[in-house]
Amino acid sequence: MKWIICSLSLLSVIAVKAQKVSVSPYSAYGLGEQLFDNSTEQAGMGGISTVPTNPFGQSANFSNPAANQNLRMTTFNASGSGFNHSFKSTTDKASTGRFNVSNISLAFPVGEKGSFGLGFQPYSGLGYEILNSSTNGDIKQSVNLKGDGGLNSIHAFYGRNVGKGFSLGLRVNYLFGEMTRNEILAIEGSSLAVDYSDKSNYRGAQFTLGSMYTQKVGKSNNLNIGATYTLGTKLRTDVTDLTTSYAFFGTNKTSLDTISLVRIDNGKTKLPQTFAIGASYSKDNAWSIAFEAKYNTWSDFKKPIEGENLAMAQNISYKNNVRLGVGGYWVPDFNSYKSYFSRVTYRAGVYYQTPQYKVYNTDINSFGASLGFGLPIGKDNDASMMNVSLEYGQKGKVTNNLIKENYLGVKVGFDINDIWFRKRVID
Repeated sequence: MKWIICSLSLLSVIAVKAQKVSVSPYSAYGLGEQLFDNSTEQAGMGGISTVPTNPFGQSANFSNPAANQNLRMTTFNASGSGFNHSFKSTTDKASTGRFNVSNISLAFPVGEKGSFGLGFQPYSGLGYEILNSSTNGDIKQSVNLKGDGGLNSIHAFYGRNVGKGFSLGLRVNYLFGEMTRNEILAIEGSSLAVDYSDKSNYRGAQFTLGSMYTQKVGKSNNLNIGATYTLGTKLRTDVTDLTTSYAFFGTNKTSLDTISLVRIDNGKTKLPQTFAIGASYSKDNAWSIAFEAKYNTWSDFKKPIEGENLAMAQNISYKNNVRLGVGGYWVPDFNSYKSYFSRVTYRAGVYYQTPQYKVYNTDINSFGASLGFGLPIGKDNDASMMNVSLEYGQKGKVTNNLIKENYLGVKVGFDINDIWFRKRVID
């Protein structure tokens, strides 16, 4: 089993690095569509992640490194997701889909009071292709916008119980990846075109501090309060910004002239701070109701000259935003021997996110709802599960010639639990 898990981990990491993880036109902004900090079971509860989302405690929480007090066994997770996106503008409709490996992780207890985990996950994704046409008098022009690439995260956490019901933790992320953006401007009837090209490489560390407090209420109920703080960081960024003119002869494209070329080595991309607080009220092995609020300082976001020539970058302003989520889970009878479905964990949640940016002076907010199922697999006493989440969400609006995006997605994850790294005792 251990060798199988290790082999799957290696293959999955290769898949994560090679995949296309976004198709959203709004991935053009910032560092792309945000994909990190949302496991399958967390997604089933509206994305809540600062408090426990597993009724048995046997699931690694990388979002809040302090929320792993009850990790008793080694747990391996492999998850994938598939989404169908539909887009609507004032003049057109389109739809497309994507599938990607979304998480690979391994976590285990360290001594009686600690826990440690390692993981690999997409952090953000860039993936869009947009064709805009406009008329100015007798001149008709088209702009073809393309973006590809993204950031990945290799991360580790350590959490430790420091007092009765209280724990602290630290997570370190190493972020790396490449993004490319192109904007090709052409005028109808002309054989000339202008290509604005931008390629950026990113690398750097990000740190998250976590805390968790659990208070017993009566014999079987619990009050959980969790909080995290992700420090703002500066990623080292290498940028090549190139503007070139082209001539077309039939289907052949010939470069005519380099209009401008700018290179920056070791520039800085500033990522925002994130504050999160969550609370849940739960009954042992039965149910939980949870609430969470996250605050991001996106007004601090800055990039070195990247995209200065790009129209999409010229019409955006970043702003601080809040994400609110409400969710819960329910297990009818975790100890049932008669009904398998009585041992299933049922999850549900909703969220609303205020805009993190304005495009053409229009706020881009988002909201969504989710359902989730934790299906027991393997031995009855190891809490191994196949988690499934179904999500529906909406982002943006048609106002000011923008795009309204709807998505429907499914995530599937496997939590395989076993006892590793412990000495066998033989009587």
